[in-house]
Amino acid sequence: MNLNKKCYGILKELEDVAEVTEYDHVRILDLGINKDAGEEAAIKVAEVTMGSLGEVRLEDTRIRVTIPEKPSVACLSCQLAGWAIPIGDKNKLGSGPARILAKKPSDIVDRIAYHEKSDKAVIAIETSVLPDEKTCNYILEETGAKELIIAAFRENSGVGLVNIMARVVEMALFRLDNLGYDTNQIISAEGTAPLPRLDDRIMFTSNDAIIYGGSVRIEVNDWDAGLTEKAVSKASKFYGKSFEEILNEASGDFYNIDPDIFAPAELDISFEGNHYHVGSVDRDILDKLL
Repeated sequence: MNLNKKCYGILKELEDVAEVTEYDHVRILDLGINKDAGEEAAIKVAEVTMGSLGEVRLEDTRIRVTIPEKPSVACLSCQLAGWAIPIGDKNKLGSGPARILAKKPSDIVDRIAYHEKSDKAVIAIETSVLPDEKTCNYILEETGAKELIIAAFRENSGVGLVNIMARVVEMALFRLDNLGYDTNQIISAEGTAPLPRLDDRIMFTSNDAIIYGGSVRIEVNDWDAGLTEKAVSKASKFYGKSFEEILNEASGDFYNIDPDIFAPAELDISFEGNHYHVGSVDRDILDKLL
């Protein structure tokens, strides 16, 4: 299994719907900065950010993510926007299997313990400006790859919307990882969430959609029942507030936000015939915020 090589081939197929910028050994696909590449490309990019281990479907007003195997690798080693990539004088969030090669961040990649070497690297970057040659060389150096392909898009593009909302399962695993649960015990995972409107408030409404409308199911090899009540957003003291309010109270700094809020509204756990359910979709709050 080489996730970077497989995903490299998938992104290459999107060149016909992208504006392509080339540097030496690097191809940048503009899929949502100066143009929007469309729904099919959005789905493929979201699946690539999971190392091709997950499937994304759009169902009317909802998104569904299915990860039949290795969800911890798909979500935490790949999809988590865990690499701050310098573009000009700002850092932009990167996700995808190139994070495994670069070990970004190293504690999570080492904890999941899936590693690979590849001469090809794949990264998706949420950005309003195209990466320059300096950024490309930095990524190549950090990954040790000889060839690099970048999917670039604004968060408030169609590709950006699907990419962000496809993290509904990832948010559940991220919460469990923060609680000290070994996410490698998760056999398979599936999640759904409502799709918010595509506008400039997407950073706020995408989080609201998962916090109050995200529903995730996991099958596990082991479970600590003491974690059940802590695994959903209702465990946070900020539950009930919009994400915009929460962020403002944290002075606009994500790192000052109570991490308990970064969780889905609802979680189902299946373990050796036992079934645990916690939380629920809050339609009243969703109707106000979305």
